[in-house]
Amino acid sequence: MRILVAISGGVDSAVSAYLLKKAGHEVLTAHFLTSERGYAAAEDAKRVAAALGVECVLKDLRERFEETVVKPFIKEYLQARTPNPCVNCNPNFKFRELLSLADELECEMAATGHYARIERDITGRAHLLAAANWKKDQSYFLSRLSYDQISRIVFPLGGMEKEEVREIAAKAGLPVARKRDSQEICFIPNDDYEAFLKERVPDSFKPGVICDVSGREAGTHVGLPAYTIGQRKKIGAHCVRKYVVRIEKQENRVIIGENEDLLKKEALLEDVAWLQPPPGEEFNAECKIRSTSLPKKCRVKILSKEKVLIEFAEPERAVTPGQAGVVYCSGEVLGEGTIGG
Repeated sequence: MRILVAISGGVDSAVSAYLLKKAGHEVLTAHFLTSERGYAAAEDAKRVAAALGVECVLKDLRERFEETVVKPFIKEYLQARTPNPCVNCNPNFKFRELLSLADELECEMAATGHYARIERDITGRAHLLAAANWKKDQSYFLSRLSYDQISRIVFPLGGMEKEEVREIAAKAGLPVARKRDSQEICFIPNDDYEAFLKERVPDSFKPGVICDVSGREAGTHVGLPAYTIGQRKKIGAHCVRKYVVRIEKQENRVIIGENEDLLKKEALLEDVAWLQPPPGEEFNAECKIRSTSLPKKCRVKILSKEKVLIEFAEPERAVTPGQAGVVYCSGEVLGEGTIGG
């Protein structure tokens, strides 16, 4: 099979390409330049392709990335929400561009180094599942992919551990075998959201009042884009540990409270997209509301075509507007929506 592999310049995508080639597939690789910070990664991608003896297509997609990923990210922050840009990027930019290029290069399938699994049932229908190791799982970031996209994708690392991947890379002599993992968003230097937003939208940082949940003034904030639900920094010192529990855009106000004020029994998901048909108007499932958490048991109630109410079996902490809420059933992604509020 002829497969196009997205090479990021890191070890995971490099090993994915290596494993597919070792399995006998005809492998081509591609690297997308998305920001000025990406030139070093592009060089690593070329080194990996050379080591594997495969073709590498480099595409400068900075303008398209800016319009598709960066600007929507900024727009969400200006609405006092906390977006996850990767959930938007994967279906609308990365895999769209990858599969389009795969068509141009006459590749049947495309692959990446994500830790997730694609499995097919006896009818041949594709299903997106979490990685074998939930701690490394990246299906949360892939939850907005369409069925047409997952039906043409391969994730070679879905059943593997990171240590195993690095060992394979070292034995294969891949030049990125010991390269450190990147933990930050690719277009935000030093993972400093506030500095990035101050540079791009400085007028959005308007100081305002911090109040506690009773309405009593408790300080001054530096600008709403500097805050997110559950945050402790930049809210001043208090006798009892306090957290951001709500951001009120119209009033330009940050509301703080104690940990118990962060606990919620429900979450409203908006703009819901189902990867698989839901099993009913109401059903039991699991929901994951942030990339670093595990899915939690819940009751799913479909309110309309694009709205779903999640009722958690146990209260969830820091349900954050703008983040993705992903519905799972036995480890399979059923659908995804944006947390409202």
